[in-house]
Amino acid sequence: MSDLLLPEYSVLMCVYKNDKAEYLALAVSSMLSQTVKPHDIVIVCDGELTPSLDETLDRLIAHQDTNITVVRLNENHGLGYALNYGLPKCQCDIVARMDSDDLSRPDRCERLLSKMTKENLDLVGGAIEEFNHEPGDMGAVRMPPL
Repeated sequence: MSDLLLPEYSVLMCVYKNDKAEYLALAVSSMLSQTVKPHDIVIVCDGELTPSLDETLDRLIAHQDTNITVVRLNENHGLGYALNYGLPKCQCDIVARMDSDDLSRPDRCERLLSKMTKENLDLVGGAIEEFNHEPGDMGAVRMPPL
């Protein structure tokens, strides 16, 4: 994209027992496929998970070069609490937030980091495309408020 030196960043996500294991795997894979790879990924388990989610997390940790940290809350406390719990576990000052069913385009983080760096911004965001039932089955596009 440019010759600009981009800062390192962490990824913070939460997973909950009602999330789909296959979406979690795709979400993490989309971050590991970024043109500018994350320094680390922190996944907060908000309460007890299903066996398929636990197995997915075990596979992700075992087969990745990126540092993936899984932190577990014994009880479900809700997304806000879980994110606040996980944030100090991130190793970088810049944190990319995503849900466990988000799929990021390969250049998402590069574009956002570039914008942050060039314009000396503290916070950036972008539009999202929602899928209806399965990835690729596109629904609405949501633009962030300005």
